[in-house]
Amino acid sequence: MAFKAFLHVLSAPAAVLLLSGALAGSACAGPVRTRIVSLNLCTDELLLELADPSHILGLSPLATDCAESVRCELAQTYPVQRPDGENLVATHPDLVLDGTWHRSTVPIVMDALHVPFVQLPSIASLADIPVQIRTVAQAIGEDARGADMIRVFEARLESLHPANPEKILTATVVGANLAGEEGGLISDLLKRAGFRLSPSERSDGTIAMETLIAHPPDLLVTGMISEGASLAENVVHHPALQGRFTGMHRLALPGRLTMCGTPETLDALEALIAAHDRLTAAEPLP
Repeated sequence: MAFKAFLHVLSAPAAVLLLSGALAGSACAGPVRTRIVSLNLCTDELLLELADPSHILGLSPLATDCAESVRCELAQTYPVQRPDGENLVATHPDLVLDGTWHRSTVPIVMDALHVPFVQLPSIASLADIPVQIRTVAQAIGEDARGADMIRVFEARLESLHPANPEKILTATVVGANLAGEEGGLISDLLKRAGFRLSPSERSDGTIAMETLIAHPPDLLVTGMISEGASLAENVVHHPALQGRFTGMHRLALPGRLTMCGTPETLDALEALIAAHDRLTAAEPLP
């Protein structure tokens, strides 16, 4: 999986319109959809939380992968189908949920069958999560469930703060699904937890190993999806990093927590805040 696969910028006009409508709210609930197919991990996770189980016709193959999905156990009780347009012809859904990266046959088939096709972009901050919850809830006709889910999410977010917010520490992120540039989800999580990203010497937001060792941040955050799945994950096992960042100066975040925008993303924020609290109560990294 590419290092920044889930931090791309929304460009599909249809998705822009959809999210604009979600931000504005809806005066009335849409029809309840009873044959819903999700072709994307992130829509899988929201659908499992918001839809009536009998209305879920199929999920993406990643839904049952516990390394990537926060609801993998629940997803194992549902059918999994290929995320392509040909399969949708046989399935006959009344709504299809997907991300903005998909196979070219999907929108063609949805247009031909006159089936609503809802696309969600990857989130760039925690503020995007309620928007996406509302978007999916309105699309499937479960506005009340969406509103309840948003209330719980926002209440928990409001309660999460570092003990010493005035002490801003530095952090560097390496590994799968963690992009080290300003303006992304991990940047938002770090800022809320009392960290700032270490300055990068490269345009893609990465930092050289030599620089990382010579000028270490207060915290090294590593992201893992599955062992040996990519070079981005292998780098976290480099002996130089293993020896330089130990104990409270290193935090491993499961990739599934930052893969999509779900209420479980707050588990990552909570872990970062706990790391900040430990560091601000101890001696700085020499």
